[in-house]
Amino acid sequence: MSYAETNMGETAQEIKQYIYDSTIFETDPPALKGDATWWAGQLGIDAEQIRDGLEELVAANTLVKDGEGADATYIYVPMTVVSPELQGDREPEG
Repeated sequence: MSYAETNMGETAQEIKQYIYDSTIFETDPPALKGDATWWAGQLGIDAEQIRDGLEELVAANTLVKDGEGADATYIYVPMTVVSPELQGDREPEG
């Protein structure tokens, strides 16, 4: 299964797929946080090349950016929500 969106650049899609793959089976996924060099190391991509993808995901509200320039940290904060379909049958209260 792929979580990457087709209207994003290739690098942004790779980053988003990494995020998806890293968090899909976790019940309480940890935040993913690092500078461009850290993200590049996770995906095996050059740090300069990955920066554009990270910025694209910041603009799409997938990542949060802390700081500016080469010292910026890019953070993915997972949302953990259980959908009603996963909660099973529930009897009405009262």
